[in-house]
Amino acid sequence: MSKWTIANQAEVETWAAIRDNGRSSLSRATTLSLLYLLAALAVGAYLLSAVAQICEGAIYFVGWDVEEVQFTWMETMMWIYAGAAVIALAGWLLVQLSLRGRLPVLLSVFVAKIPGLGRAIQTIALANFCESIYRSVVRSQTYGDAFRFASQEARFTPLQNWAAQSALRLDAGQSWEHALSHPPIKDHPLAAVTALGQGQLSREETIGMWHQAASDSHSLVDSRSRRTVRYLFRTGLVASVLTASFAILAVNTAIVMTINGLTFFGWW
Repeated sequence: MSKWTIANQAEVETWAAIRDNGRSSLSRATTLSLLYLLAALAVGAYLLSAVAQICEGAIYFVGWDVEEVQFTWMETMMWIYAGAAVIALAGWLLVQLSLRGRLPVLLSVFVAKIPGLGRAIQTIALANFCESIYRSVVRSQTYGDAFRFASQEARFTPLQNWAAQSALRLDAGQSWEHALSHPPIKDHPLAAVTALGQGQLSREETIGMWHQAASDSHSLVDSRSRRTVRYLFRTGLVASVLTASFAILAVNTAIVMTINGLTFFGWW
């Protein structure tokens, strides 16, 4: 493991394929979930609009007085559906940009807090980071240069900034523990190298440590991306069904109110 070999290159290419598959599967899953939700919102808004127009002007009698049935709540619901569509589109765009590492820190942290999906995006970035460090240590680069190069390759803005700051601390001669303090990702591959790297390791042991971290992080990418894709599909389907069902329930309520208005004469 002291020199870069064909086997090393093949393994790195396999890892790159795992990360690419993870990103593409998450991107497809979020896109399809968005389409399900937008279709449900569009159908629901159309039903609300159509029934509101049909029921417009409906009246009922209270004694001899004529009262008009009010359906302003249906217009409010249509605006809520439109707002939900805008929010869903904005969320989809943030996820796509996060997968490409093109979000500022605050937005990256926000996306990272999305249940399931955020953890998968962080794991892909961590795998890329560990692989980059592994390639650098095999080529006998200093840790400062390795972390600096990894910060340029990472596709998660908080990790980029942390790696760049760690490179500066390592160049300044700070201890390993202090230089790698407060990482933005708490997964065990990075925690393991933070703990193990404090000891006096030989070059072979250092290479082995980062190889294990890269291998473990890519295993996490594979498992978490699969679970997250299933989670996204299920969530998208359930949200779409509930959204359409709520609109159908509201439409039925309006129709029943209109029919009752035709036969209700109130109290004499």
